[in-house]
Amino acid sequence: MLWMNLLPPTMSGIGFVIISGVAMYGVISGRTSYASLIAILALIGVLMAPVPQIVASLSQSQLLRAVLDQVDDVLDANLESEWPEDSGPEAPSSIRGELEARGLTFGYSRLGRPVISDVNLHIAPGQRVALVGPTGAGKSTLAKLMARFYDPLAGDVRYGGVSLRDSTRTSLRERIVVVPQEGFLFAGTLRDNIRVGAPDASDTQIEAAVDALGLRAHFEALPEGLDTEVRERGSRLSAGEKQLVSLARAALADPTVLVLDEATSNLDPGTELEVEHALEALTEGRTVIVVAHRLSTAARCDRVAVVDEGRILELGPHDELVAQGGRYAALFAAWTRTA
Repeated sequence: MLWMNLLPPTMSGIGFVIISGVAMYGVISGRTSYASLIAILALIGVLMAPVPQIVASLSQSQLLRAVLDQVDDVLDANLESEWPEDSGPEAPSSIRGELEARGLTFGYSRLGRPVISDVNLHIAPGQRVALVGPTGAGKSTLAKLMARFYDPLAGDVRYGGVSLRDSTRTSLRERIVVVPQEGFLFAGTLRDNIRVGAPDASDTQIEAAVDALGLRAHFEALPEGLDTEVRERGSRLSAGEKQLVSLARAALADPTVLVLDEATSNLDPGTELEVEHALEALTEGRTVIVVAHRLSTAARCDRVAVVDEGRILELGPHDELVAQGGRYAALFAAWTRTA
């Protein structure tokens, strides 16, 4: 890349010398006036000024191409992963799902420090478990491992007694649904965006999912109801309304296991109560993993797991952990003072 840095000044210098030499020869020979010489030299400056920027742009484009080639290699590696679409048994289709992590260890690089280290966690059917802890503790990573967004370097996650590695992608995604902190909305109507949860769903099924969460009145209050255009990234909706759409998607998918990745941490006051009520309806009777930013959410769960430095340090009901006076009790006391 050194030659790319040296090329602009070199080209400008050579061009200036050549054109200036020709112009001076014209003046000496009487074919060119001094006024023309000055005009030519000014024109050289105008012509040569963009050259460094043009060459710099070419250099950046080459660098960008190299980066894109690396991204393609990563994507190709993922597409050729050990998860063929239709291989292995389907995940169990029981109404209430059971999840169990055994010795989970995970790192984004096999050579780097693990983000999750030897984690064991059993979640009974229909149980709600909150993952709490400081930023960067590994809460979201653990939740995504439980949904097989990643494969662990060691250990296993089992759903209904079947390893997630042995389940087809389609059957697993029908049974385990992740609701992120901010769901992505596409250009189109509310109805189109809810249908992402089950692409083959009918309008009647979409309306039933909306009704199940008690959201019909809110959506019908919009200009065209469920046929309201939300625009790219849902720019016509508030943060809370976007999350209501994400919850309706999840209800339409009708999973047995829900993973809520800080789904209530980015709400506006106008829809906060509606989101809370919709979440209560959505999680009823389902196995739930909650990455909890608000400890009031953790307090409503059956059990709380305190995660720090990739390990579960404490695990138990909210009241018991507070009474123990350990890590969770300190977190809850600090949160209560600032709430």
